[in-house]
Amino acid sequence: MSRRDAARNQVAPRNQVGVASVILGGCAIATCWLMIGVPLGVAAVVTGDIARGRVARGEASNPRAAIAGMVLGFLAIAAGLAGLAYYAWLSSKDPDWFQKCLDNPATNNC
Repeated sequence: MSRRDAARNQVAPRNQVGVASVILGGCAIATCWLMIGVPLGVAAVVTGDIARGRVARGEASNPRAAIAGMVLGFLAIAAGLAGLAYYAWLSSKDPDWFQKCLDNPATNNC
């Protein structure tokens, strides 16, 4: 078998899931304070795990992208839950806080 035949039989790496994990993780970090980032973070972790499986089987060649997407996803989940806890703490201190912010956001400390 010549080199040309061997090159034809090689399959290109399937790196799309790892790239998707990084993109989802970045979007999750950017939107974690809106609580949209938590489900995006979960999606980043899941797709990163799928990408790591592909790397382990030799189907993909981007292990760093898979890990980066998972790390960004975990950070977004943690930041989103911390934001949720902060909003719950603010609401427990002053139950009418959110309504005051909606009524007059310029004068209240929102």
